Amino acid sequence: MAPADEIYVHMRARPLIAVTTSELRRPEDVIARPQGEPPKLEVALATLYPEAIERAGGVPVIVPLLRPETLATLLDRVDGVCLPGGPDIQPSIYGEEPHAQLGPTEPRVDAVELALVKAADWRRLPILGICRGMQILNVARGGRLHQHLPDVVGNQFAHRQPQHGSVTTHRVETAPHSRLRSTLGGPSLEVNSFHHQAVKTLGKNLVATAWAEDGTIEAVEDQNGRLVLGVQWHAEGLTDHAPLFEALISAAAGVEEQGAEPAAAAASQGERRRRASPRRSTRAGRMGSQGRLAEAG
Repeated sequence: MAPADEIYVHMRARPLIAVTTSELRRPEDVIARPQGEPPKLEVALATLYPEAIERAGGVPVIVPLLRPETLATLLDRVDGVCLPGGPDIQPSIYGEEPHAQLGPTEPRVDAVELALVKAADWRRLPILGICRGMQILNVARGGRLHQHLPDVVGNQFAHRQPQHGSVTTHRVETAPHSRLRSTLGGPSLEVNSFHHQAVKTLGKNLVATAWAEDGTIEAVEDQNGRLVLGVQWHAEGLTDHAPLFEALISAAAGVEEQGAEPAAAAASQGERRRRASPRRSTRAGRMGSQGRLAEAG
């Protein structure tokens, strides 16, 4: 092998993971500092995401707002995708009018991330979605969202915590034999929570594999076995959830995942177990015949 080839192989030993910048920082929101750069439109990304990817063995490639044709060129050169948290998604994308409690939206960011998910799916790249990232994954595949979760489940269960992101505030139940459970363990997990929207209708080939106590869908997976996983909590801020990023890197490196059944079978088993449990009969009745907040996709 020639020296140049050896250098190339060494560089490619750590998978390249595209991480989108899902927030924009406008000049009017930036405080000008003496001797600093003048305020301007900027893309923003919390450093926790690239740090988590690097610790897991990958190399983060931070993606700004790009044209679709440029995204295609980028995705030809990366090995996986991470979709971070961020603002609400424009509801017109999934055919709904804005709710009165809709938060800030960024249509340009929506367009880039939707195009990126579709291009990544076409290339069969592994995808990890975090909070908004899980929601954009669902919407990109034709799903819909609850625009304001308190309207659906009430306010007794806090889905938007005041505590720091390193603090867990509620539990989620995971589906048996799901990729999520095989990665993080179970049957339940402690998670943080910073959202007021949630999956309403599941997108194509996605199944729910984790639920909060009030029935809110907290994780989705691709039912065909490829690593496409979304979690509603901010896993990048939880040390114990680092295996999610490690799973993304392993899939991006082509390492075969062991121990996880296709998500459709896992979710089916989880649904049967919940239906058989008297402890959950009240919630199942309240949530309707499915016992959760997703409609049939």
